[in-house]
Amino acid sequence: MDHLIIQDYRFAGLIIVFGTLAIFVISWLLDRSPISKWFKASEGIAVSFITIPAFLFGLAISTLASGIWDRHSTAHFSLVNESAAIGALISVSKILSPQDKLMLNTAINNYVNGVVDKEWPAMQSGDSKNHWLASPELEALSAVANKIATDPNQLSSTGNRLQATIDNLRHARLLRLGLAYDGIDFARWPSIYMLSFLLLFSVGLLQLRAPRAMRIALTMGALCIGSSLVFLYINLSPYRGINPVEPTFLKDSVQSMQSL
Repeated sequence: MDHLIIQDYRFAGLIIVFGTLAIFVISWLLDRSPISKWFKASEGIAVSFITIPAFLFGLAISTLASGIWDRHSTAHFSLVNESAAIGALISVSKILSPQDKLMLNTAINNYVNGVVDKEWPAMQSGDSKNHWLASPELEALSAVANKIATDPNQLSSTGNRLQATIDNLRHARLLRLGLAYDGIDFARWPSIYMLSFLLLFSVGLLQLRAPRAMRIALTMGALCIGSSLVFLYINLSPYRGINPVEPTFLKDSVQSMQSL
């Protein structure tokens, strides 16, 4: 719950409001509206009829869930790559001169602290206006690595390794920021809400002869549909929600460097 933001609670509140409205609207249409007699006069609505909207709703939800799961897996992969790049830089620093080692380790420490203390909280809160907060630290780290790599007394293999690792670090960071801010937007999936309403309407049709049972069934259906939508929404970003990706590997990299 610590990683939920105001938008998550707002969405949950909207789902409760619209779910309640849907129950009242469907109940009124099927039981008290001018066309309710037409619905009640209909015969032969089999229970299997509900499988059609249920299948379509389940297909849409599973598609969204699959995309969210893929984003979480990619976020873990990105974190591993970024941590591996930091580990590679730390490994290279062991063979450098004491002065170069100190400069590189200081730049590494500043970058990781910038990511953990500034960029990660912005990613968790969805603050897209401040998603480049660790850029100065990254550029400083890149400058130190380039200075060491282009030193005439430096081995060419060491310089090439430093430059390649910085490129890998940039790539992993861009992937992480892309996952944090270019996420799945529920507003682009209006079919989810339409299918939710149709599924509830189908539930109501199966209980036409028993208004009280209809309202109970609609309430249970709305709770199931609403809870699934809320669960998906709060996990849209891999960096917040119930089980967010945390910068643990990055912190461990810095701690291992400090223990050297």
